Amino acid sequence: MKPKTVPTLSKKDRSFVFLILGFLLFGIIIIADSTIIHSDSLYNDPYRFVFLQVGWVLMGLAGFFFFYNRDYKKMDKIAGLMFGVNILFLIVLAFVALLPCSSDVFFAPCINGANRWFYLNAPPLPKLPLLGVVGFQPGELAKLTLIMYLGIMLPKKLQENKSVFSIYAVVTGLLFLLVIAQPNMSTAVMVAAIGTIVYFSSGAPVKPLLVVVPVALLLGVLLILSSPYRKERFLTQLKGFDNNDRSEGYHIKQIQIALGSGGFFGVGLGQSRQKYYYLPEVASDSIFAIIGEEFGFLGTALVIVAFSYLIYRGFEIAKNAKTLRGRLLASGITSWIGLQFFVNIGAMTQLLPLTGVPIPLISYGGSSMVFSLMGLGILANIGKETAK
Repeated sequence: MKPKTVPTLSKKDRSFVFLILGFLLFGIIIIADSTIIHSDSLYNDPYRFVFLQVGWVLMGLAGFFFFYNRDYKKMDKIAGLMFGVNILFLIVLAFVALLPCSSDVFFAPCINGANRWFYLNAPPLPKLPLLGVVGFQPGELAKLTLIMYLGIMLPKKLQENKSVFSIYAVVTGLLFLLVIAQPNMSTAVMVAAIGTIVYFSSGAPVKPLLVVVPVALLLGVLLILSSPYRKERFLTQLKGFDNNDRSEGYHIKQIQIALGSGGFFGVGLGQSRQKYYYLPEVASDSIFAIIGEEFGFLGTALVIVAFSYLIYRGFEIAKNAKTLRGRLLASGITSWIGLQFFVNIGAMTQLLPLTGVPIPLISYGGSSMVFSLMGLGILANIGKETAK
């Protein structure tokens, strides 16, 4: 009897995985560099942030290899469980968001006017050794669970010659509303975009989208106008800002200074001036500005080229997938990672308003890191099959 062969990564996909590992290492180095001052000031420990990031990277890699070694065609139960749990957490946050910020719900505190975090062991519960209080953002998980759910359900319904538009519209719409209730518009828009891309990739009729897209754009305008904070961001993008602006304009100005100071070759690793309390969100949303300051135009160009290859390879895996499920999962995951990257770059270069969207694999943060790596594990799993 001929032994069963186990699919392995092709040479091209080995480079894909090594590129992911390279981004993780690069991100840890930049985070160590950019947070050392803040960390020492806040915690009397210059490496607290980088130690936390290393922990999240290790958790994410565990998730990556879990899904890499699990047949993506047999993920129905785990996808359903993850989706259901995610919905439950989002519903809880949506109800908590109805309360005034002063209510101070211990497991879902109001931070900067929003309830986006769910803490698993917030006080009065005991802290975990080394980790302390552990929390995550269900909105980040929603991107992955939406892709998994639609990637599994749409092919099933299409195989039965049933319409899939209602599934796409209800599931994507539900997640959008639950995330926007926190409120978290940037993540909600990302969820809607990802769901639409997965639906489009299924080959289902596009005609219904001709109604959905204009309605979604109108809803987006209403959401911007209904929030003074969102309105300020949008107007700052349209009108620009003056040097006395201490809010959105200040953030943009500091990004410009960082990118402009870098020139072509950069000021050198560890030599950033903007990390000294000038640039907000220095290791998360604004980390690209630090890369530009320290490594210059050349460094940022190399990051963009490397990420573009990662995205290209993801779509190539989607194109060569042997099943519709594989194609939808690969298209959704690649679009998610690619959209986040280019939306962040667009915000840093003033092509888009500041959004709070981090760079996958590089920016500081646990939820984005862990769930992105889990998604990339599924993508690499599909890549194994296409390599056969």
